[in-house]
Amino acid sequence: MKLLIGLTVFTLAVEMAFYNNKQGEPSAQGKEYFFCFGVFADAQYCDCEPSGTRFYRNSLLKLNNALQSFREAEVSFVINLGDLIEKDYDSFGPVMDAINKSGIKIHHVAGNHDFSVEQKDKKHVLQLLTGGKKGYYSFVNGKFRFIVLDGTEISTYGPGKKSIIKNAEFMISQIREAGDPNWHEWNGGISSVQLFWLRKQLDEAIASEEKVFIICHFPVWPENEHNLFNYREVIDLLKNYPNIIAFFSGHNHAGNYGNTNMIHFVNFKGMVETDELNSYAIVEVYRNKIWIKGFGRERSMILAY
Repeated sequence: MKLLIGLTVFTLAVEMAFYNNKQGEPSAQGKEYFFCFGVFADAQYCDCEPSGTRFYRNSLLKLNNALQSFREAEVSFVINLGDLIEKDYDSFGPVMDAINKSGIKIHHVAGNHDFSVEQKDKKHVLQLLTGGKKGYYSFVNGKFRFIVLDGTEISTYGPGKKSIIKNAEFMISQIREAGDPNWHEWNGGISSVQLFWLRKQLDEAIASEEKVFIICHFPVWPENEHNLFNYREVIDLLKNYPNIIAFFSGHNHAGNYGNTNMIHFVNFKGMVETDELNSYAIVEVYRNKIWIKGFGRERSMILAY
């Protein structure tokens, strides 16, 4: 692990040398640019008073400012990493209005707070966010496949049947018994059916010679209290595919980064945190690197692949 981290740091240092700091653009060695897309996580909007470091009302202005940056950058699309709202189904109204008015294509990911609504409204959440009954799906942009996972599928708070809730409670008890830190009810898991679908998607990407980004509200690496219930199963599957560039997640508002099996695991910071500072990113995709350009609290990184 220490050797891998050292190699990663060295690689990043070499990649940074390809960039002209004065101009803020790639040098001639790194100009094989393909496209860019926007990313934000955990807006958690609601018309509510602040709680600790979370300023829920302010997220609407922050989201509008992020959308303006995305328009100016002419992003191909935007990824919302989940928890668009804090609570109450009516909270979706203002943020979805802002998104629709932006004219930008946005791919949504289901987060745990998105289901902090009345029981009768839970069945409408996935339809609103993904346009269907499932929270997992994929899309292709050029020779890059984006695989969106639904980490709320097995949870105590989602729209699932009683059998799914019992399964989630069993997983939580097993995790606690094993002494792992991710036993919290505000996490979630993915089913064997979704894992099978993920494997099929990855096989199709290999056959089509596509590079892959995997997207989920919940992180899977490094080990953390915010991780997906069955993150080890996901890691065991991903390590078999050399075409995966990165795994993007939210949920952990502090943000995080890890690398294992030459996959970058980037946990983006929560937009809802702090009174004024925003947090979002524009990801530029090049032939052999991605440049995550952070705004506000979000840090910038250049990651080789």
